[in-house]
Amino acid sequence: MATSRAYQIGVLVLLTLVNGIVAFDRLTVAYLSPYIVTDMGLSNAQLGLLAGALSGAIALSSFFGGRLADRTGRRKLILIICTLLFSVGSGAGGLAMTFTVLFAARFALGIAEGPMVPVSQIVIADTVVPERRGVSMGFMQMVGAFGIAGFIGPIVATQLADSYGWRMTLFFSIAPGLILMVLLMLFLKPDAHVPADESQNERQSSVFEALGSLLKVSNIRVSLAVAAMITAWLVLQNTFLAVYLTQDMALSATTAGQVISMGGVAGIIGGIGLPFLSDKIGRKPVVVGASLAAAGCPLALLFLPADPMLLGLAILLGWLPLGIAPLYCATIPSESVSPALATTAIGLAMGTAEFFGGVVVPPLAGMIADSMGLASVFYICIGFALLAAMIATRLTETAPCKSKV
Repeated sequence: MATSRAYQIGVLVLLTLVNGIVAFDRLTVAYLSPYIVTDMGLSNAQLGLLAGALSGAIALSSFFGGRLADRTGRRKLILIICTLLFSVGSGAGGLAMTFTVLFAARFALGIAEGPMVPVSQIVIADTVVPERRGVSMGFMQMVGAFGIAGFIGPIVATQLADSYGWRMTLFFSIAPGLILMVLLMLFLKPDAHVPADESQNERQSSVFEALGSLLKVSNIRVSLAVAAMITAWLVLQNTFLAVYLTQDMALSATTAGQVISMGGVAGIIGGIGLPFLSDKIGRKPVVVGASLAAAGCPLALLFLPADPMLLGLAILLGWLPLGIAPLYCATIPSESVSPALATTAIGLAMGTAEFFGGVVVPPLAGMIADSMGLASVFYICIGFALLAAMIATRLTETAPCKSKV
C-alpha cells in the first residue's frame, strides 16, 4: 500500500511514542521499587516475581496477540484496545494494598502490552519503503524504549513519587496512554482489506498450525535462538549490574546509576545505527558481528578497575549491540515468512526472548551468583553472546539490498 513520506514519518513517530510509553509503564515499578518496598514491605524475591509476572505475560500475549492480528487483519483496532488496556492496567497497580494484587495487576499489564510491539512493527514494515525498513523498525523499538523509558522515565517517575507518592505516580501514568490511544484512532489509516489469496490458508490456520509452519523456517529457528541468547545477556546485566557495581566495586548507588545510564545512550545509538547498517550491507553480518561484540561489555566489567569513567565507557560501547534487537525480533522474522504469518512470527520471537531471558534465566543465574559470586553472572553473559554469534552464522540473508544483487 503506497503511502506518502509525511504519513510514513507520522506513523513512525506516533508508534515510537506508543512504544516508549509501553516501556515506561513496564519499568515504572522498577523505578519506584524503593518506595514500594518501603511501603509494602516486599522482599527482593517478591520484586523478582513482579518482573517475572510481567515478562511471562508478555511472552504469552505477544505470540497470541500477533496471531490474532494476522488472522483478523485488525491491526489498528488491536493497537487501540491494547493501548487503552495497558494504560488502565498501569494505573491499577496504584490501588494494590497487597503483593498478590500488585502481582495480578502487573500480569494483566503484561497481557495488554504483549501484542503492542509485534503489531506496531508490522505496521511499520507495511508502511515504510523496504529500503528503510530496518532502520525504521529499529528506531521505533529502541528510541521509544531507551529514549522515553530509559532516560525520561526514571527522572519523571522518581520526581513524581517524591512529590505525590508512588501510588499517585502510577495513576498519573494512565494519561499518556489515553492521549496516544486517541491519536492512534485519528491518525492511523484503516486496515487494508485482506484479499483471498494463496496465503489465506496460513492466515486462517490454528495457533498450533501457524507455530508448526513458522518452526519449519530455518531463519525463524535461528532468530528465536539469537533472541533468547541476547535477551538473557541484557536481562542479566540489567538485573545484577547495579548490585555488582555497589557491592563488588564499592561505587555509590548514585554513581552506579550514572554508569548504568550509558546503556540508554548505547541503546539509542545502536538501535538506529545497526538496523541502518543492515539496510546497507545485510542483516546477517550485522547480527553476527554485533553478537560477537556483545561479549566485550561483561568482559570489561570483570577486569576493569572501579573507575566510573572507564566503566561508563565500557557500557556505552559494550551495549551498542543492543541495536540488533529489532533485527532478530522483527525485521528478519517478518522478511522470512509470508505476510499472513508476519506478525505471528514477530510475536513468537519476542515471546521466546521474554520467556527465556526474562523468566527462566534470571532466577537460575541468581542461584549461581549466590554460590559463586556476582562475577559469575558476567561470565554467563559472555557465553550467551558467543553462542548468539555462532548461531547467527546460520541465518539466510533477507535484506532487500542483497535480494537486488
